[in-house]
Parts: sequence; C-alpha cells; structure tokens
Amino acid sequence: MENGQLEFSEDLAVYKMLTEFRVPLFETVLSQIRIPKNSHGLDAGSGIGTFTRMLAEETGEGGHVTGLDISKEFLEYAEHNNNSENLEYIHGDINELPFEDQVFDWIWSVDTIWPGPKELGCPSEEPMGIMNEFYRVLKPGGKMYILYWTSQKLLPGYPILEARLNTTSSATAPFAEGGDPLNHIMNVRNWLKFSGFRDTISRTFLCDINTPLSDNDKKSLSILFDMLWGSAEKELEVMDVQKFKHLCDPSSPENVLNNEGYSGFYTYTMFCGIKK
Repeated sequence: MENGQLEFSEDLAVYKMLTEFRVPLFETVLSQIRIPKNSHGLDAGSGIGTFTRMLAEETGEGGHVTGLDISKEFLEYAEHNNNSENLEYIHGDINELPFEDQVFDWIWSVDTIWPGPKELGCPSEEPMGIMNEFYRVLKPGGKMYILYWTSQKLLPGYPILEARLNTTSSATAPFAEGGDPLNHIMNVRNWLKFSGFRDTISRTFLCDINTPLSDNDKKSLSILFDMLWGSAEKELEVMDVQKFKHLCDPSSPENVLNNEGYSGFYTYTMFCGIKK
C-alpha cells in the first residue's frame, strides 16, 4: 500500500478493463433474467466483483449475494471497490464449495467452468464435479445461471482472415482437438441435465461494438485480439500473420480500430436450469 492506495498487478488492470468493456451486455442480461428481490445468491468466480455488485443491486436491500473467487488479489480489489451491505466476498475453490447444503436461491457463474488442463488456468479437466457442487448448495427450485463468451466478429472487412484466425488452437482453447465433445461449453445443458437440473434452456445475448470507440474500448479490443489470436502465428500462412499484425497492432497505421465506421459484436450464451 502506498499513500493509502492499494497496489495491484498488471493482470488485475487488464481484467478490470475487460470487465468494464462487458458491463453493457450484462446490464442487458440482468434486465432479462430478473433476479428475485430479497433472494440469496452466489456469484461463483466473482473476479473483481463488478458483476457481483450488479447482482446485489438486483436483489435489493433485503437480499444477499456472496462472491467467491480463488484469486485473493481480485477479492481484495472487490472488497475495496465493489462492496455493499448486502454482499460479501469469500476465498474458495468451486471444486469444493465452502457452504452447507441448500443455502442459495440462485447461482451465477461467468466464464469460470472451463474444462481443461490446470496449466491453462482451468479449474478442472471435466465439469461434472463442479456441477454437482452447485447442485448441492442450491435450494430445491433454485436456479443456475452459467454464462460464456461464445462468439465474436471483430475484424470488419476481413472475414476470411478472421475465419482462419478462429480455427487456430489459441482461439478454441482450452478445448483441444480430440477432446471429449461433452466438455465443450456449448454442451452446458447436458451438464445441467446430468447433474439433476430440470427445465434447462440456453439463450444468447449480443452486444454491438460501434464507433466512436472509447479509450477503454480500444485497449480492451487490443487485449482481446491478443488473447484470441496472439498465439496463432505457427498455424497461419506468413501473409495472414503479416496482415493480422498490420490490422491489430495498436501502433500500426492500418489498425482496424482506427476505422471511423468500425462495427463489430460479441456474444454471451447463458445456460439455465432449475434444481429439482
């Protein structure tokens, strides 16, 4: 701490930018699902707490939201910047939830249950143990909400290049060729059913990206370019690699984000189920 200010890592600064970038989409999601007033919910994988605080606002003063995350740094940030009287933050692992049975009216989890190797930051190589934990701590009739970033169009004018980039292993990680199809995130309804949930549904939400782009928008999109495609070089032709760098390097005069008519979008898919 310096001059009364907490110091945080570059990873947290990046996470904060990407979180702010996604706030408009999650405002839309929350307006549609209508979290019950005075309910008790869990944000599993709460990160820096931005969405946790939004959930707490939805429950009202008589509600309560618990944010759980494995990162102590993210939780420290959340406690200082995204706190309120009707929410709390707890350090814990979604593989072994530190709660009694049947305590929550609903559970919300965004971009957390990625099945894959732990060296890629995944919580487990298969999802069913985590799903069973969620089922355990929900009350009968409680709702489960699982959300993932599922698609994007970010390079207007270059659909062939973007299609090639999206076939690379960096764009499809942590799912890898030869992996169990059931473990792909678009099969979450099956995860829910196998864990005992009923009335499972999925719904996809789209967020447009249009000029004028804010500084945070440009920085977030540059980070996303690198996250999605930054490791794609070895799988692309040299000309495609060069074009990608020209379009996505912030210092390039050809940077696609300098296009005054830039338009793009990304989607999140929400999967829901009700505990029997």
